[in-house]
Amino acid sequence: LLGRAMTIEQASALRDPDGRDLESWRREAGCSGSLASVALSEGAYSAFVELHIEQGPILDESGDAIGVVESIAAPAAIRIGLEGRGGHAGAVLMNERRDALLAAAEIALAVEEAATSSGSPDTVGTTGVLEILPGAINSIPCQARLLVDFRDTDLEARDRALVRLETNARAIAARRQTPLTWEWIQRDPPARCDASLVATIESAARALGLTHRRMISRAYHDALFMARVAPTTMIFIPCFRGYSHRPDEFSSPHDIARGTALLAESLRRLAGPDNLTA
Repeated sequence: LLGRAMTIEQASALRDPDGRDLESWRREAGCSGSLASVALSEGAYSAFVELHIEQGPILDESGDAIGVVESIAAPAAIRIGLEGRGGHAGAVLMNERRDALLAAAEIALAVEEAATSSGSPDTVGTTGVLEILPGAINSIPCQARLLVDFRDTDLEARDRALVRLETNARAIAARRQTPLTWEWIQRDPPARCDASLVATIESAARALGLTHRRMISRAYHDALFMARVAPTTMIFIPCFRGYSHRPDEFSSPHDIARGTALLAESLRRLAGPDNLTA
C-alpha cells in the first residue's frame, strides 16, 4: 500500500508535530525489519470490509439500520499562502494596504462558489483552517494561510471545481497584490467498491433482517486507500443527526451491535470454502 500511495523514502521523510519520524514510532511499537518487507504481493489481499458510523444524517432520518457503501468520495486538499504588507491599523490608509486576511476571505468565498458551480450536487468545498499573522487587533494582517478540502465521487466534477478555485484565487491575489503560494497536500482518486462485496453485505443484511440501502461515502476512510490493493466496501450504521467530529457524536449500543453482527456474518461468508484461495 505504501508503494502505491507514496514511496518508502517519502514515508520515511514524514515528521509528526513533535518532529518524530515513522521509524521511531515503529520501533516504539515493537516493529522490526525494514518497511519494504511489510507489503504483501499483488493479489494477496482477498477483501477489506470497514464498519463505520455514517457521519451524515441519511440513516438516522430514514430509519434504515445499515448503509452499504458502493463508492467513496475523492478527497483533495490544498495549502494556500498569502503574503501581504503589515502595518499599524491606525497609521496605514486603506488605499495603501495589502491586507492578507481580506484576500484570504475572498478566496474562502471562492471555495464555496467553485463547489456550488461544479455541475455535481455532491461536490463539497471547505475552508477548514484560516490562520493570520500577526494576529493583533491593531495590526494589519501581513500573512494568511488557508487549508482547503474538496471532495466528490465524480472526479471530473471535483477537478473542475479545483481548476476554477485556483484560477479565481490567483486572480484575487493579483488584484489585491498579495502574492500567493499553492501547495497540494493530497489529491486522491475516488474508490468504486467491489460489486460482489456489496452484494455479499446486502445478502447478509437480509439474512439478519436488517433494513439497508446503498450509499456513497462522502467522507474518506481507510477503505479508500485499501481499495488500491484489495476488493473493498464499507458498512455504515446510523449516528445521531449525522453528528461526527464533535462532542455529541453518538451511535446507540443497539446500532453498534447490529453493525458488528453484520460485519461478522459478512466476514463468515467471505471466509467460507467457496471464497478461500490457495
